[in-house]
Amino acid sequence: MEIVLASASPRRKRLLKRIVRKFSVKVAKVDERIHAGESFSSAAARLAVAKARKIAVKEKNAFAIGADTIAYLGKKNFRKAVSESEAKNALRFLSGKTHTVVTGVAVVFPNGKCIKYCEKASVRMKKLRELEIENYLKTGEWKGRAGCYDVSGKGKWLMASMKGEKKTVIGLPLKRLKRVLAPYL
Repeated sequence: MEIVLASASPRRKRLLKRIVRKFSVKVAKVDERIHAGESFSSAAARLAVAKARKIAVKEKNAFAIGADTIAYLGKKNFRKAVSESEAKNALRFLSGKTHTVVTGVAVVFPNGKCIKYCEKASVRMKKLRELEIENYLKTGEWKGRAGCYDVSGKGKWLMASMKGEKKTVIGLPLKRLKRVLAPYL
């Protein structure tokens, strides 16, 4: 059985290696904008499906896995920051607050069947001093990450607490994915 991870994320690749011995990685570029009126969970699931389907079209005999992660608080979402100043503003906003991280996952089977789902985690940030934010930004970990931090790296020191699967925050919750793939592994 061939498995293809539709993601450029090294963190997702590292996580998938925990449950799948052999797989390939293909980047699936899709428009990641959230539609007006769309819930963040719906957006994460839709984008995960779009990524998996884009790869499934090219890799017809493979299981294609797509994922998308969105960090949000209320109606404000924190996608991948495009600049350090944007990341700084996000971390300032999240400082001392609890936000939600949702990761949508989709598996497209060789026969075209698709299983999609979302997992959520709740993350409470410490009350961050300006110097802590500046020092964290210097690590560069904020780049390419929802919420502008990496809970699997130095960003774990920004956290006060977390409820839910840590892998959801990293970008690929494994418990349910393992159950979906188990009959084929």
